[in-house]
Amino acid sequence: MSLFENITKKVTDTARAAAKKSGELVEATKLNMSIGAEEDKIEKVYAEIGKVVYEAFSNGEAVSEMFKEQCETIKSYEDNIKEMKQKILDLKSVKICSGCGAELDTEVVFCPKCGAKQEIPEPVVIPQEPTEKVCSSCSASNTLDSAFCTKCGAKFE
Repeated sequence: MSLFENITKKVTDTARAAAKKSGELVEATKLNMSIGAEEDKIEKVYAEIGKVVYEAFSNGEAVSEMFKEQCETIKSYEDNIKEMKQKILDLKSVKICSGCGAELDTEVVFCPKCGAKQEIPEPVVIPQEPTEKVCSSCSASNTLDSAFCTKCGAKFE
């Protein structure tokens, strides 16, 4: 064999080996992707199982003691979310329609989209801190730090 034929054979063999390795790498990558897809499917089924257990818990059905703590934890998270969503509505001065879920002004009595009658919440009265003391003897106004009435001299208790 000539030197040229020898080099050609080595280049050809090397190219074949590289093509084989490349094919193996592509196949391994495809298999790894398939494995990942199957693992994702498993995770989805796990989540579905958990959802079924939690829905049973939410509906008052008996749930294994093994899952009760996790279900109660989820319930507390849901309560937190509900509370935060209500705070957002309060900040925006809106409420959610009980019929169709539309955002409405807090004063609206009937939903303009579905016509459902809306509950009008009672205003929340926040007690205010007293800003002065009123004398029980003479009804005079005094400062909060007064020990005696400035008008009649009666002692505050």
